[in-house]
Amino acid sequence: MQQLILWFIVAGLMAACGSRPTPTPTASPPAGAVSLTKTITRTPTPRATSTPRPATPMASPTATVTPTPVIYVIQSGDTLLDIAIRFERSTEAIQEANGIVDPRFLQIGQELIIPPPKEDPTDPPTPTPTPPPLVVEAVNFQEAPPGVLWCLGRVNNPGSKLLAEVVIEAALYDEAGGLLAREAAFTQLDVIQPGQAVPFAILFNTPPGSFAQYQVAAVSGIPVSTQARYYYDLEAFDLHGSQTDVATYRLTGQLRNRGPVDAEAIRLVAVVYDEDGRVLAQRQAELAVELLKAGAITPFVADLILPHGVVNHYEVLAQGLKVQ
Repeated sequence: MQQLILWFIVAGLMAACGSRPTPTPTASPPAGAVSLTKTITRTPTPRATSTPRPATPMASPTATVTPTPVIYVIQSGDTLLDIAIRFERSTEAIQEANGIVDPRFLQIGQELIIPPPKEDPTDPPTPTPTPPPLVVEAVNFQEAPPGVLWCLGRVNNPGSKLLAEVVIEAALYDEAGGLLAREAAFTQLDVIQPGQAVPFAILFNTPPGSFAQYQVAAVSGIPVSTQARYYYDLEAFDLHGSQTDVATYRLTGQLRNRGPVDAEAIRLVAVVYDEDGRVLAQRQAELAVELLKAGAITPFVADLILPHGVVNHYEVLAQGLKVQ
């Protein structure tokens, strides 16, 4: 009996121990922390339904080759137009590349940068400017030694605007209309005033032996502001012309600055005509002064070469720049 009581006491103690296990101490997570035992459900990113393709490799950069600039040294007798035609560039492009304001003051030995031609096919085409309203007249061809040909004439400005950098082009053709030669030149004065006619002289150094047809036309011209530096208040007077020998005609006179300011870089052009009004010869006269003060007068002499023809009448034109 005593053993039976002892057995019941041990069984109760074992039951009590099984129903109250001692808990294992666990650190409480700080406020706001995510429990490490929490399962995070991720929504998968949907795949593209198209078949993926290999990525196109990026092109390796190709170094842009900068063209070596062409440097031209101005020679005796060169003009900006001659150089532009030789290198197949525009006069405007060469002026812009070299900062040339006035093409008249190019110096022998001066170096010019010849800009590269435009080759980018994405560039929009440059619109062709509408030729200004200029009329070519008094055209005459004169053969001169040693085997050259001059195309002489004048161009009239019937419009209302001052025009500068006027280029005249002469083309020679055979009987079938085939082109034999083409040359161009600026007019002898920089600016053609409204209602004024200014001479030009185009030289063919290697002309054809003969030609049946020709065409002479003004191909370009730029309007000039009346506020530009060009100066027009110059007057030639007391003119005298005489034949000094078979091939020379001398024209003398005086040039007056009738304006209010001093003038420099003066161009004075003497022109002689035959009885039909064609230009026989022309020449820029040398002046004894570089600056002509307001109201001052200076004499001039111009000897013109006459390969053919007889002088019927003449004229003298002049313009310059305002002294700044």
